[in-house]
This record gives sequence, structure tokens and C-alpha cells, in this order.
Amino acid sequence: MKKSSSERIEKRITSSVYVGDGTLRNRIDVSSRYFILEVEIKNPRASCPLPGQFFTIECGGGKEHLLRRPFAVHSIVEWSKEYAVIQFLVEEVGWGTRRLRNIMPGDKIGILGPLGRGFKFFQGNHLLVSGGIGVAPLHFAACYLEERKIDYTFVAGFKSSRSCYSGLEKLEGNVLVFTDDGSAGKKGFASSGAVSAFEQAEYVAVLACGPEPMMREVFQMSSSAGIACQVSLAERMACGVGACRGCVRRGKNRNLCVCKEGPVFDGTDVW
Repeated sequence: MKKSSSERIEKRITSSVYVGDGTLRNRIDVSSRYFILEVEIKNPRASCPLPGQFFTIECGGGKEHLLRRPFAVHSIVEWSKEYAVIQFLVEEVGWGTRRLRNIMPGDKIGILGPLGRGFKFFQGNHLLVSGGIGVAPLHFAACYLEERKIDYTFVAGFKSSRSCYSGLEKLEGNVLVFTDDGSAGKKGFASSGAVSAFEQAEYVAVLACGPEPMMREVFQMSSSAGIACQVSLAERMACGVGACRGCVRRGKNRNLCVCKEGPVFDGTDVW
């Protein structure tokens, strides 16, 4: 008997990721725009997420807001077969994220993940470049590199001091903060910080996440220097596992399914 599309999607989900309820353990406001959700999962079953992978989280609201929202993993506090604690850095931009900012510790949250493909890492110095909320997966990448004693420079761009993420201060690598108005760190965009970083050191890989024009500029710099650049794309998503094809976008030579083939791509696949 032929299986329905919903049954095929369910099998695809349950065979590789956690799907069910998590419990909000803590909510931490880190700026006027950003907050951290610390979610606890019992018996996660799935493999520990890699930097660049994401989860989809239910925001509630009934039939008007059925679809989960995708959020990159910001940090893994703990992960075992019996118990996991994950942190997500969230930017409040609309109804769904505003509701997430108002939930309380102990509340249940529908969660699905880890999903997608993450970043690849190498032996040698890495350059991480983020813009805005793109800091979330690259913070996880920085922690991952630190655990493995791999050097990195992290260029993080924000609009102003009000939107800066203070958690970067706890990182051990070379962290350079830029703001559009110069109210924190150096004045300028993340891409201008990347130019400076390229002038000061050599890198084996470049990782970028943020506004697409910024990532494209960083990719062009990397290409000129002969360095591979990985970019994390952001698209509206529905299923999160590649079944609905709602997040497909045009790449350089083919269509890219962002949730399943990405969200991390080699820049040469995109431009």
C-alpha cells in the first residue's frame, strides 16, 4: 500500500530528529532586540547539533500561526541521550517572536530538530563574519572552534549599541565589533571589518551569516583571496525537512532547497 505524503514526511522527521515538546528553562533578555531561550529536552534521541543547524519552534496562536519558526542553535549547554539543554538567540521582529519573548519558565514549547546542514571546519585560522541576528549560529561556531583549540577572528556587525549582543565578550577568540553609527566597537559595517581582518591575517576558511548583500560581499572578498567561503542563508520555511519545497531559491546554477541542502552552502553554489 502506497504511503501518503504526510506519512512519508512523518517518517523522514522521526527517523533522524527530535520532534515533541521542550520545556523553557530560562529566558534571558540580552538587549532591546535580542533574547535567549534556553530549552530543555528529555530523551532527545537525535545527534547533537552542529554549528549552522537549526530547530523549528512553535510560536502558538492557533490556526493563524500553524507553522513553526526556524531558529539557529546559539549554544549547547548539555546534550546526552537522556537530557539536552539548547540555547536559541532570538530577535523580536513580529507576532511570533514577541510571543516567544513572553513565555515563562516551565512552559512547554513544540520543537523539531536538529535540521539542515551546518558549517564545515578545518585545521587553521577561521574568519567568522556576522550581521545582526546572524551572530547566533556563528557564536555556536566560535564555541565549537574554541573547544578544539582552533584559532578564529569573529567580525560582528550591528546597527547600534542597543542591538549589540553582549555574549560575545565571553568568547576567547579575536572578536571585532562594528556598529553602523559607531556607538559600540568601531564605526562601519561587518563587511568593512572583514576587509580589515583579511589585511591582518591569513585564513583557511570564511564563515558568514547575516544580510545577503553583506554575505555576498564577504564571499567576493574570499574568492579574490582564494579562500572558500560558507554562507548561511535565511528563507521562509514550512516543513523544515525539504518535503514542501517552500524555501527553494535560485542559486548560481540550480535551485537550492535551503532547509534540507542548507542552510549552509558554499558561496560558489549561491553566486
